[in-house]
Amino acid sequence: MIFFCKPVLLTVDQEPRARRQETRAGGRGTAARAPADMSSTDENPIPRLDACCGCIQLKMGVLVLCILQMIASVFMMLLIGSYILFGSAPGDTLPLMGGAYTMFALIVVLLLTAAEFGFALYAFSDIRKAEAQGIRYYYMFKVVSLGLSLLVFMLTSNWTSPEILNLFLSTTISLYCIWCIWSLHEALMLGGEAAAKAGFTPEEASQGSPLWTSANAKKTDAEAGDSKDAGYQSSAI
Repeated sequence: MIFFCKPVLLTVDQEPRARRQETRAGGRGTAARAPADMSSTDENPIPRLDACCGCIQLKMGVLVLCILQMIASVFMMLLIGSYILFGSAPGDTLPLMGGAYTMFALIVVLLLTAAEFGFALYAFSDIRKAEAQGIRYYYMFKVVSLGLSLLVFMLTSNWTSPEILNLFLSTTISLYCIWCIWSLHEALMLGGEAAAKAGFTPEEASQGSPLWTSANAKKTDAEAGDSKDAGYQSSAI
């Protein structure tokens, strides 16, 4: 009787004990996961845009900005190139230069314009693949380009009213474009709902994308959970 009851008592006692262990492990897992979840949802002190111009999906808006940047860069390179080579431009004016008419200023702006074309093309390609690197380099270059443009303006401008107005308008537009590009980069890095609002989907992401990595990790975790459940069921049987 004792030998038969003892295994029964142990078997009965194992279930609550196993449940307590699972509860403790679950509690520890929740406590361990809580900081990670909190860190993943922490927002940057700079507010992030959810749409471009308030009505356009952020991904689409930045793609349009990249296309417009490439078109404007080609136009500016042709305009400055004709001014450098022939000493004149159509209408003998450079309306987009903000008063920078010296040869040094023209060459600096020409190089910046060519670099902007390359970075815009790089960002356009990486946005289509849902990769963050090209977007990051693009907004970083835009910040550097804006700083250099302001420096060139201060060194070459006569500070007339039209030049100051041109400076204010171009700087405001550049800052807003940088804000949009940075917001898209942050949305892609955050993933989840932020990336979905921006217009990204895991299906269109390449293997180097954080969206692809997170989607694959969730799929692997789900498969591992299913196999573990199946193992438990088979062992119980």
